[in-house]
Amino acid sequence: MSDTYEAEQATLKERVKTLKAEIEKAKAQDDKILDFMLLIYKYSNFEELTPEILRSFIDKVIVHEKTKINGHYRQTVEIVYNFVGTIEPQFFDDDETYN
Repeated sequence: MSDTYEAEQATLKERVKTLKAEIEKAKAQDDKILDFMLLIYKYSNFEELTPEILRSFIDKVIVHEKTKINGHYRQTVEIVYNFVGTIEPQFFDDDETYN
């Protein structure tokens, strides 16, 4: 019975460690969301898009090497935003018309 109790205690201690790590991760994510919301509030009414505003929102831009697919050149550009990271790129069909 003692062995079962010790095994259960070890399992519970590991579970507590895991849960504490998840809580810390969630707190960090909440802090990032709050910082992002404050940034949005700060720049909610701007007249002109300035380099300062861009730097506030964008951490970095990654331009990948162009590739040829079905006779068309494609190049992927990733924008890594402050606080939220990369947002998945949107792909459009060649047949779509843009106005």
